[in-house]
Amino acid sequence: MRSAACAIVAAALVTVGAGAVGAGSATAAPPCPVVVTAPQPITAPGAGWAENLLADADADGGLWVSRTFSNTVEHYDSHGVRTASIRVDAPGAIRRGPDGLLYVATGDSTVNMLPGTALTGTIVTVDPTVRQPVPRVFATGLGMPNGLAVADDGAVSVADGRLGLTRITPGGRIDTAWSDTAPKNLAPTSTVDGTGVNGVALVGENLYVTLTLSATGRVLRVPLDDPARTSVAADLTAPLPGILDDLVALDEHTLAVASTTGQLHIVDLTTRQVCTSSVGAPLTSVATVPGSPRILLAGSETGQILRLRLR
Repeated sequence: MRSAACAIVAAALVTVGAGAVGAGSATAAPPCPVVVTAPQPITAPGAGWAENLLADADADGGLWVSRTFSNTVEHYDSHGVRTASIRVDAPGAIRRGPDGLLYVATGDSTVNMLPGTALTGTIVTVDPTVRQPVPRVFATGLGMPNGLAVADDGAVSVADGRLGLTRITPGGRIDTAWSDTAPKNLAPTSTVDGTGVNGVALVGENLYVTLTLSATGRVLRVPLDDPARTSVAADLTAPLPGILDDLVALDEHTLAVASTTGQLHIVDLTTRQVCTSSVGAPLTSVATVPGSPRILLAGSETGQILRLRLR
């Protein structure tokens, strides 16, 4: 399993990060006031590994889920009944674009990390308003696309496990000039104290990016206008290593970050104060619920969708 391998590598990062905790370190705080209210009812026998989530925009309780290992993106209604199942190769993040379409990363598989293999990862779009959605290719030439963020102008930022942070223009082409100066995988620096860009959240003029494995559970801040000026937004687990997955912005200064070791981290970007709650499952992603600012949904490696309440 991916999380087991991550745990082994993370342990090795303890010594790497011994001297890395500094200006980016968040201020420790007591556990977050988070309550796991109940698993979401999902009536899909055998459904496993919920890699990513997106709640319906109209607050009717519907939910999109990417099932990486079963190569499907599924939709569930407010009663947990599966109403759509779309064939997508190893889907990663699901995000809504300004055009109303869903943008889905495909090829989120460690097989696509192998050197010398073809760049087969793509971004596809899906129209959520039709009864039987058909994915349409938006961008190609990616390695292992995982996290996504879609800007108001239609540009897409992709956390690619092979290529690093990558920008795609509204026309679907890779912006190589931008991407060449953005954080890379397997290229640690004093700022990138680990490897594997994973989740992406767009807040104002900055992207916030998690590292799958890092010496301090690091979240990066990447300015849209100059990715070369990437800095440390927060260290969520310092002085211990962290294994982070996807994240979501709760507002303009607060992030919720999922950890595959079973924690939900809430970080204030202004003060860098972090609070952490153990939720009892290896988390892959976290999503907001329209109209319910204190409710979050979290995906997990077990396939369960957890409903969390912030007190």
